[in-house]
Amino acid sequence: MQESITEIIRVCVGSFLVIYGYVMSIIERYLGMPFFGSRYQPKGVINGFVATLAGAVLMSINVQIFFLVGLPLIVINGLLQKIIHERLKKKAKHFIGKEGKATTDMKRKCKGFVDFNGERAKVFPEEEDIQAGEMVYVSDVDGNMIMVRKLK
Repeated sequence: MQESITEIIRVCVGSFLVIYGYVMSIIERYLGMPFFGSRYQPKGVINGFVATLAGAVLMSINVQIFFLVGLPLIVINGLLQKIIHERLKKKAKHFIGKEGKATTDMKRKCKGFVDFNGERAKVFPEEEDIQAGEMVYVSDVDGNMIMVRKLK
């Protein structure tokens, strides 16, 4: 009896971690966080992939169950991240090469905002600090992260 309650709790916690991992993976990919990047997650958010992995291991009673249940759950997490990444990249591609005016000060690798002829977008400076009012152009798009450089 005690053993079955332990198994039920383990499967419930594992299921919660898998679902939490899926949700966090989508959020992390949408926000442009790197795959493993604790320094980009200063508020202590557990990486979605790690949560999914922990949940899959908890749900697996033995190695066979891990390969039947756990491994597909981990693969689904990877597919979710890939789908979100591709959709965001496709959505943001129209920005490459556009020129705009910085509306906020931006430190290197920290977000700011740029006005592209009336269309305001969140961007990240690629190499150097950018001051409000400076002209910039979009040099690259990584997921939903629009990378800009100073216009020379």
